[in-house]
Parts: sequence; structure tokens; C-alpha cells
Amino acid sequence: MIAYQQHQSSGIEWPPPDSMMLSQIVQVPPTLPKSTQPAAIFDDLEKQMLAFAADHDATLEEVRKYFVLPNDSSVATVLSAHRGLVRILLEAVAPLRACFGAEYIFNLRAPIDDSGSRTLYAVAMWPGTVRDARSALAKFDDDWWIAQSRQAAGYLTFTYELV
Repeated sequence: MIAYQQHQSSGIEWPPPDSMMLSQIVQVPPTLPKSTQPAAIFDDLEKQMLAFAADHDATLEEVRKYFVLPNDSSVATVLSAHRGLVRILLEAVAPLRACFGAEYIFNLRAPIDDSGSRTLYAVAMWPGTVRDARSALAKFDDDWWIAQSRQAAGYLTFTYELV
């Protein structure tokens, strides 16, 4: 018994080739239309990038009103890489003050961890007891942060430091 046929086909009958060979068929590659102003697109892009950078600098100055940033560029680097954190920090000011008190200072830190990545820490400088600090942080977490934390994608942590 023969398991295969001598002549197999897909069932599509192709017409016999003409007298012209396939190698004689010449196709012309498509050409793009020539632009009269190639730099105009980039001029607008440059303006948008400058406006975007100016807006980011302005919001970073707004963050400096409520949080103490270190002298190095670690926090600014994290906030530039994760632009959504700026908005989250600004929205967190009122809940932080409601839970910790308006008189407390909040620092921002961005140390490098063992894997080489940075996480932004918003640290409440707490002169009271550990119990009060934990209570204030738990209230902040329950009242506001848990609902917002997903937006930070793990790049922002709120904590306290006893002074």
C-alpha cells in the first residue's frame, strides 16, 4: 500500500505560465512623496517638549512647597522617570496633614536598593511615640493611600521616622 500519491496538489489549479518568464516581470518600488518642509514636524515637537519640561519643573516646584527634597538629584530623577508620582504627592498633602498634623515635616528620599532601582519614600519626621506614628500612618493608609496606591505602581512608599 502506498501512503502518498505521486502527484499531490492543494486543489488550486494555477494557469499555465505565459510565454513571459517571472524573472522578466519588473516591478517599480513605491516612492514616498517629497516633503517641502521636513523640519516643520520637528519644530512643533521641540515646542511641545519644552512646554512639557516647563510644566514638569513647575509641578516639581509645587512639590518643594510641601516636601523637603535632598540636595542630590535622586528624587528629581525618580520624579522625572515616573511623572505620575508628582500628582500623587500633591494629592497626598491634604490627607497627610489630616492624619499626621499640619505641623509635621515630610521628606522625600530615593535610595538605590540592592537590585539597582530606586523607590521614592515620603517620610514623616515624627517626634512622638512609635504607637502614635503607626496610628497616624494606619489612618492615612485606610483613609486615602490604599485606594490610590495602585497608581504609584510600587514606586512610592509612605513611612515615618522617629526624631
